[in-house]
Amino acid sequence: MKYGKKVMAAVLTSAMALSVLSGCSSSPKPDSGTAAGQEANTEAKDAGETKVSSGESVTIRLWGGVPAEAGPQTVCDNFNETYKDKGIQVEYERFVNDDTGNLKLETNLLSGTGVDLYMAYSTDALEKRAGGNMALDLSELIARDGFELEKYFGDMAKAYYVNGKPYSIPTKLDQYGIVLNKDMFDAAGIEIPTEWTYEEFREIAKKLTHGEGQDKVYGMFWNSQQDLTSLFTYLVSQTNGGDTLYVSETETSFADPVVLKSVELLNNMMNVDHTSPTHTDSVTQKLSQEGMFLTGKTAMTIGPWMVRSIKDTATYPHDFTTAFAPYPVVEEGQRNYTQGGYGDHLCINPKSENIEAAWEFAKWYATEGMIPVVEGGRIPAANTYDPEEVAKAFLKGAEDHIDVDTAMKILITPVDNYAVPSITNHIAEVRKVVTEELENIYIGQQTVEDGMAKAKERADALLK
Repeated sequence: MKYGKKVMAAVLTSAMALSVLSGCSSSPKPDSGTAAGQEANTEAKDAGETKVSSGESVTIRLWGGVPAEAGPQTVCDNFNETYKDKGIQVEYERFVNDDTGNLKLETNLLSGTGVDLYMAYSTDALEKRAGGNMALDLSELIARDGFELEKYFGDMAKAYYVNGKPYSIPTKLDQYGIVLNKDMFDAAGIEIPTEWTYEEFREIAKKLTHGEGQDKVYGMFWNSQQDLTSLFTYLVSQTNGGDTLYVSETETSFADPVVLKSVELLNNMMNVDHTSPTHTDSVTQKLSQEGMFLTGKTAMTIGPWMVRSIKDTATYPHDFTTAFAPYPVVEEGQRNYTQGGYGDHLCINPKSENIEAAWEFAKWYATEGMIPVVEGGRIPAANTYDPEEVAKAFLKGAEDHIDVDTAMKILITPVDNYAVPSITNHIAEVRKVVTEELENIYIGQQTVEDGMAKAKERADALLK
């Protein structure tokens, strides 16, 4: 690997921070390193005398949204080598994490065939599947094996319980921010922001927008065709915390000034400033982050989940440096939280005939098996990993394409003020309502004020 002094210094600095903050809890932690993960898994097995029935090897099927070649296949290969004499093998099935892909997953979960364990990528999907007998309550397995989630993932693990029960193991530490083309910023004489307000963000987008027609370069691409609610919730969470859709269990937040300002920002950039493609263009032209950002058609985009594509210069050839900045806030001094928390919730299908084998894989993956997917940008949530190994894996193959300092600060080094959700009351229905009203706002059918008032009236009625 081509790590220079600057890269290694940043890696080591991040490693120190990771070792101090990993787990986000004062709970007892095993020593860092993959050996600790192995020890943790061994202890769990010994405590519960977990065994897969003797005889022929059991093959379990893992479903996930990440392409197999971006790490999951190597994960499976590593597990199969480790467990080849223990009677368990795993196969990976990729589903696209969109409405069609999630419907396919849930159809298979309900039929009881083809899925032993899977990844849930949002809290509303997790809640829906827990309530619909599509995710196993892990309480008994956790108690039997002494695999307390708080020990390995800190107190924040409890935030992802459903009705007070664990239906998943959180495996990924999410930290998000704006992705930007550093070369464009440098050419425009703009420093990479470490703090900025909505107005500053909006003005920078104007400065970076130029050209017309097919040659136009936008300041910002919101990726609205993929998910409308996440766009403003990423922004709102910086000030209001994790419950971006709610004031309480019985009231939504759609009249909150920060929420209204966030929706207004997106609407202005799409439809007034024209510094971002409109929602209509994003949908009809099937635009994507890779297609916009990595081809130089936008200077900024909404989030860093495409790190694996940034590294894949064969598929997405580009020669500029990608940097990262925090999401903007409405006014200076309003940054109370960091947008992040836990993701990649690993669930077991309660209809699986191989629950014991699936549980063995889940514990192994969460505590020691994730390094191959770190290269694709997925930071482990468990405190059992060697922080330096994690940092090096994240940067591997991207030394010439990712700005190390901003990647460490925004994406890798843990913080202690995550915007963690605590309210999920009717969340799927609430998201559906606000998505419908947001779409009408962004296509010019109603004002921000009228649309969000309708969203609040409709959604609050669901909560009463």
